[in-house]
Amino acid sequence: MAGDRNTALNFSVAPERYPWHGALWSALSRQFDQLPHALLLQGRPGLGKHAFAVQLAQALLCEQPRAGVACGKCHGCHLFSVGTHPDLSGVGLVDDAKSITVDQIRALGDFLSLRPHTATRKVVIISPADAMNINAANSLLKLLEEPPLGSMLLLVTSHPARLPATIRSRCARLLFRLPTPSVGQAWLQTRPETRNQPAQLLDLAGGAPLLAEILAHEEFPQMRAKLLQDLAGLSQGREHPVTCAARWKSLGTARALGWLHGFVSDQIRIRMGAPASALLNPEVAARGAQENNKYKINELYGFIDVILENYRQINSPLDELLMLEDVLIRWVRLSRLQ
Repeated sequence: MAGDRNTALNFSVAPERYPWHGALWSALSRQFDQLPHALLLQGRPGLGKHAFAVQLAQALLCEQPRAGVACGKCHGCHLFSVGTHPDLSGVGLVDDAKSITVDQIRALGDFLSLRPHTATRKVVIISPADAMNINAANSLLKLLEEPPLGSMLLLVTSHPARLPATIRSRCARLLFRLPTPSVGQAWLQTRPETRNQPAQLLDLAGGAPLLAEILAHEEFPQMRAKLLQDLAGLSQGREHPVTCAARWKSLGTARALGWLHGFVSDQIRIRMGAPASALLNPEVAARGAQENNKYKINELYGFIDVILENYRQINSPLDELLMLEDVLIRWVRLSRLQ
């Protein structure tokens, strides 16, 4: 890929086209020749935003796109597929870097200042855009305020609030929403690692299919057993919230809270008369009736609010260990009320 030695992005492997992107593709295809110079692709992790950006970049550089889709056969598509298209550049995190630097963004300015080589425009992907440090963001702002003729910038982020408002206001937003459970589960059933428990994994991933696939690869059932064991130990006074919180953080705060949300939601479903087949967690179905009906439904709803409140704070400046300690201390208090 020309003009970009700093990038950690790989464009030589064609990404999968996900079924829950259909509405977005339809909307873009209707205005494909009149797209703004900058798009902000935002949404929760695990929805395939980066893959969408790569596919859109190929379509923008294709010589004969149809309905917003690259033909895959022209010279431009060939250059794209082997990662050598001279009118494509990208910026990402390099090696173990924690941020995108101002030098990387300045290199994009140099790249965009030149006329396109083979296409009608030049395309840049910045992913994850929220990783830019303040100097890099200020440098990008100059490009957004005075975009070079024939340039197209695609910014990908799961945390748009981390971007300066001045950058967000100069981009047209493309919002990626969670697929319906039926669409997400149908896709997971096509994957070898997730076909046996698509509903459980999708729930644990908060509805994001790609995150559900990652959980399956990481052997989440074994991890889930550890979480359940800790929860039981806390209820029975055999474990301490601080000790368990450290273990949960090492397993992943988002995944641990996602499982806890599903576990407590199943407790609520049982109290509302749902059959075992409707539960998302097999652990709940395996517990005895007395154990499952231990907690009052209004207390469980209150605890769900606690989980969601803390889940929204993930990736914020708040310390995740303290966050988990707070959640588990509240679980202990809830258990002692019974």
